[in-house]
Amino acid sequence: MKKNVSAPLLALLLSLPMLLLTMHAQAAGFAGADLVFSSIEPDDAGGRDADVTALQFKFGSWLNNENTFGFEFRAALGLDDDKIRGTEIEIDRYYGTYLRGQFPKDFAVRPYGLIGLTRVETTEKPGGSENYNDLSLGIGAEMDITQRLFVNLEYLRVIDRSGDEISNLGLGIGGRF
Repeated sequence: MKKNVSAPLLALLLSLPMLLLTMHAQAAGFAGADLVFSSIEPDDAGGRDADVTALQFKFGSWLNNENTFGFEFRAALGLDDDKIRGTEIEIDRYYGTYLRGQFPKDFAVRPYGLIGLTRVETTEKPGGSENYNDLSLGIGAEMDITQRLFVNLEYLRVIDRSGDEISNLGLGIGGRF
């Protein structure tokens, strides 16, 4: 796998501050934290996978006043490791940027979809590190607890390239500002 951040991911990450500065004054933002259960299946694992967890933080803003189309940035740190055939695998960190479309805020439960770019950095002992970059697709739903507080459940296909696969199932809490 590539050791450097791909050009599209780097361009998207560098453009994030400019997008934040050009947001419409009335657009709302959100932030949250998720406990993420990841399944890592390297191409050389013979169909086996490592089940690890990570703590993910996300920050985003809506691009319209209806809060149906926005973008977000995510960063996560791995919490534990798992073994495949004697090789210990753990997520060191991952980060990415995503476009998000969701149903209007009038719905009690709001389904949403995500598309974006993600970089996942892992450590394999013995063996060193492995970095993955790919287009990510996801679906999820959020439900209001209060007007500003919500919970969410989400599935994200993080990596699916050259036989390597990483999938996330996340459960989190967030707030609107």
